[in-house]
Amino acid sequence: MKTRTPWLAVPLVLLSLGSCEKKTEPASSETTPAAVSTPGSPEPTAPAPAPAPTVKALTADERAAKLGFVKHLPKDTEAVIAFYNGKKATERAKTLKLWGLIEEQMGMGMQMEMQPGELDPGEDIEIEEDMEIPDQEQDDVAPEDAGLPEEPAAEESEMAEEDPAMEEEMLEPLGPGDLLGNEFTVALGKSAGEQTANLLSFYSRYGYFMYRGLSKAFVTAVKSGDPSGMQELMGEEFMTELGINLLNDPESGAALLERSKMPPLYFAYRVDEDKRESALQQMASSVEFLGMFEENVEPVDFEHAGGTFAGYRVLGAKLAESLGEDREGLDELTDPETVDKLLAAMAKKDLVVVTGILGEYVVLFVGSSKDDFQLVNTNSESLAANDSLAFSDAYATKDVAALIHGGKPALDAMKTAATGLADIAKGIRDGLGESDGLGDTRDLEAMLQIVAEREDALRKLSSNEALGLVAYFEEGLKIESHGGADNRALDYKTTPTLAGLGQSSDVVLFANMTVDAAYDEKAQAYFESIVETSYAMALKISQVEMEVPEMEQFKEMFSLFDTKFRSDLVGLWDAYSGDFSAGVGQESALVVDLKGSMPAFPGVPQEVVDNGRFVRASMVMPVTDREKIQSAWKKMNESTTSLLAKISEMNGEEIPMQKPISSEKDGFVTWFFSLPFTSDDFMPSVTLNDKWFIASTSKTQALELAAKAGVEAGTPRPGLWMDMNFVALQQYAKETLAMVEENSTAIFGENEFALNEFQENKELYGKYIASLDDLDKITVHTRREGGELRSSVHFKTR
Repeated sequence: MKTRTPWLAVPLVLLSLGSCEKKTEPASSETTPAAVSTPGSPEPTAPAPAPAPTVKALTADERAAKLGFVKHLPKDTEAVIAFYNGKKATERAKTLKLWGLIEEQMGMGMQMEMQPGELDPGEDIEIEEDMEIPDQEQDDVAPEDAGLPEEPAAEESEMAEEDPAMEEEMLEPLGPGDLLGNEFTVALGKSAGEQTANLLSFYSRYGYFMYRGLSKAFVTAVKSGDPSGMQELMGEEFMTELGINLLNDPESGAALLERSKMPPLYFAYRVDEDKRESALQQMASSVEFLGMFEENVEPVDFEHAGGTFAGYRVLGAKLAESLGEDREGLDELTDPETVDKLLAAMAKKDLVVVTGILGEYVVLFVGSSKDDFQLVNTNSESLAANDSLAFSDAYATKDVAALIHGGKPALDAMKTAATGLADIAKGIRDGLGESDGLGDTRDLEAMLQIVAEREDALRKLSSNEALGLVAYFEEGLKIESHGGADNRALDYKTTPTLAGLGQSSDVVLFANMTVDAAYDEKAQAYFESIVETSYAMALKISQVEMEVPEMEQFKEMFSLFDTKFRSDLVGLWDAYSGDFSAGVGQESALVVDLKGSMPAFPGVPQEVVDNGRFVRASMVMPVTDREKIQSAWKKMNESTTSLLAKISEMNGEEIPMQKPISSEKDGFVTWFFSLPFTSDDFMPSVTLNDKWFIASTSKTQALELAAKAGVEAGTPRPGLWMDMNFVALQQYAKETLAMVEENSTAIFGENEFALNEFQENKELYGKYIASLDDLDKITVHTRREGGELRSSVHFKTR
């Protein structure tokens, strides 16, 4: 299975793979598949790994000056997400026409201007124009002029002076812009990866026990002859058993709780000095709810790194003591020894939540103890001095909007703990093995095990590197990532040969990538094991003796599929995943443009057919073995002919298999079916020779691309390259709107409702199109550079 061509479904290949029937060629023509290269040019060779650009290393002080709160994080911080200059980013966004249009359509304009406390959301207040006071005059209005009594205000002021607490209560609440507008950072300290892995392990075991229980409940329902009983079987007793299983499980019970704890978690907000105390008050008020736990918490305050922090410590010992008071109930769930371990582990699990101010920042900390609070105030002791942030040095002069950092040990721990369908497959496998209502299920259990093993084999291909990401403003927004998780799906070494197909300014979408052969093979094996196991499970269920309408309907549908269609569908898949995949190379290019002529569909006015443009899309791949593609066509043709005969029999109306038609030009043969409304520019077809395979919606586009393939090299970008052209998209939208407006009478005819609706919304359509004025293109490039996984995304503005 070629994972690079998921859209190229079997029916599209079927549509015109008759191209594999070779035409008689001159004796001088090659009889063996040619190498994928430009005719007459030397074979392409794998490029040397692109060297990493030389970057001047910054000092800890220089990084600290650029990266803000990073200067307070300890060196062993495992993950950071920081957002900078939120106010500036918002102002930039507000200059876009798209932002204004969204505001207009959502009615957000007035709401965005409102400040906290201006109106009670529950009140419906009308403000007369003559009651409004210009912003610049509000501070100069005397209390009596505003209709407010002066005496209470003065009295209130005196009370505030006498009682500082009253003054704090009177601080105006801050909006999101005050807290997030300058800089906002979330960071996880040492053990974050390990603890996240523990959480993933628990989730994994939860999935396993859930599906084990579901399969056992299903078998029980089958034995009773009443499938509706499953709902009752999945009630409170089911959830209780699920909880017991998790408690007693070595991987999710007491042992997991023993090694689990809250990793150090920091939230930091850089707030203007005049609003810092108010921000701290709001943050502290969010922690006050812990006080309601009374004897289970105790106040905590301490000084660290030049700041003072206060909050609460939730006492694990007290919670364990409270839980132990119901020891009898716990002993009913599991054995006394496990209960002892659970309570002992819980007694060690404290939770500390504090807030405070450190320099320019208001900080909220959550951790297992105050000893986990490891913020620093010396750059040389901070994360800024760690080489793990060296990736950010290349962007020292940029207008940085965001930074993300993740350590490799943390990513590795999470990769080891995370799973996909394997836990579900193992759960169903064991649930069936522990039940006896479906007869002999050993073959099915073995297939479920294969699903788990093939998933594991696919996951073993993946690898991790320390993750670094920087987003910055330059010609719009650029996002550069370094390292991270790599599933090894892409081949980063092979020189792409189809990069030149996306160079035209008329191309609205272009994607070019080369898939790794080892990944392709294991992905296909994994996918096929899932399909085969799903079929085997359906077959087993269809053999259940249960006389209920739902089961009878399922049996009838499955029998129809199994006896009529299964063999032909399997034949189609085998031909596609076998010979066809073996006949094409690992590289592919998707080209979408808007240059096609409008098909003459029924009901479409002639003016539109003559003047309208239509989308064209093609997938281009190199041919490695044309004989294999020819073999795939023959097999597909046989399976499809058989399918149509069976469908004809069912419908009582013969549907003959269409015979493909071919045409030749410039050494390329194009195969297609004769369908209504087709033209050279709207013709689902396949065009190929010994070098290139092109599946397309347009014969014209296919031949254009065939002439360029391997000749116009463009800029070779190993890995994955994708770009989307908003300039071309907008131009097409403008032309289409103008064409519809000019021919609206012919297009809508006697449908006055549709015509009026178009006329009413015409201006809005124009605004949507105009909102694209600011956008140029989006580009994505994933590759390896200097041995490092790299990805670049550019949202380019004009």
